[in-house]
Amino acid sequence: MIPLDGISVLWYNEAMVSKEIKLGKRNQVTIPRDFIPKGAREFQCVKQEDGTLLLIPEIRIPATQEYFWTRRWQEGEREASEDIHSGRIRRHASADALLARLEQKRKK
Repeated sequence: MIPLDGISVLWYNEAMVSKEIKLGKRNQVTIPRDFIPKGAREFQCVKQEDGTLLLIPEIRIPATQEYFWTRRWQEGEREASEDIHSGRIRRHASADALLARLEQKRKK
């Protein structure tokens, strides 16, 4: 095992967790399951000048879901969550009841 005290302070700190891994027959590496972020299926491997290898997870968002991760959409989600938690919501028995309420508000 390589001593971690010689690793660059720029990206290593004491809160980091390390595990020893071994190369397989074809130089394959098995990444410990608890090291893999949810949704990561591919990693970018970067070899630094000092020989350090970095595995950077690439989490891809399907094109049909990209809108959800825009800043505007996420702000709306936070606002909606705050409204729900604060009780600033109203339930209606049916779609007709909702439309009637909206029509009533529009006339005011």
